[in-house]
Amino acid sequence: MRVVLALLGVLAMTGCGSAPPPAPPAPSDVISQQRERINDLDRQIVDLLAQRKEASEAVQRVRTSSGGGRVDPAREQVIIDKYRAKLGDGGEKIARAMLEAFRGPAS
Repeated sequence: MRVVLALLGVLAMTGCGSAPPPAPPAPSDVISQQRERINDLDRQIVDLLAQRKEASEAVQRVRTSSGGGRVDPAREQVIIDKYRAKLGDGGEKIARAMLEAFRGPAS
């Protein structure tokens, strides 16, 4: 009996006799899950961009009504640099596109 118990203990420690690991998910399942994640992230990004646009418009209104310029190049460069540092060249392109889109009409 001791031999059987010892053998069962060894089998349990080595993983012998246990169920095989589960099969990896099918590629189509992984793609579907990741696309759903991307869709959720895109919804969040669009919501955040809408909020950013509102804040940017408020700053522009105050700046121009107090005699300042519509654009603050130094501030824009700081933003571009932050995006580039985090995302590389693609980040710079995203920052420039966002800044251009949210500048509002020139007076």
